[in-house]
Amino acid sequence: MADEKSKDWRQLARKASKEKDPKKLLAIIEELNAVLEERENQWRSEVSKPVHASSSRTEQIGKRLLFVDDEPNIRMTLPPILRKHGFEVRVAASVAEAVAEIQSNNFDVLVSDLNIVKEGDGFAVIHAMREANPKCVTILLTGYPAFETAQQAIHAEVDDYFVKPAEIESLVSTIQRKLQSRRSS
Repeated sequence: MADEKSKDWRQLARKASKEKDPKKLLAIIEELNAVLEERENQWRSEVSKPVHASSSRTEQIGKRLLFVDDEPNIRMTLPPILRKHGFEVRVAASVAEAVAEIQSNNFDVLVSDLNIVKEGDGFAVIHAMREANPKCVTILLTGYPAFETAQQAIHAEVDDYFVKPAEIESLVSTIQRKLQSRRSS
């Protein structure tokens, strides 16, 4: 049943990211929120135990995240999901907005689309973040994976590279693992 619920919200998120009609998108988002809320309630009932030292260690891991994507549907669906996973999410729709956020806030994680308006803009955001905060975990998302951009991501020392639609559990797990690794070093 839990796997079925997981598939449901992932399918809804994918559907929302492709929907152009605002009324249909709103309906999908409402359905997605209901599914996520039910999932969270199930999770809370399963994990209604006192906080232990090991879980407080997880809380110490920075969770301030900047999400950058020029697609409104994705900006409306992914940040609430990341918030449900405990991240404090700020959103930017352009390179200029992202740079302004980077200059005025301190982030632990950057998740950026690769192609923001024009191809490769995500690397400009990565560069700005690296200058402001070299220890920030950086992750690129792309709907158009290519060998060249993956190679460029390696050279830019991007922490990971996900193809849209990204599998949320994998994305969150990668972020947490990279954050923990940064804290340990």
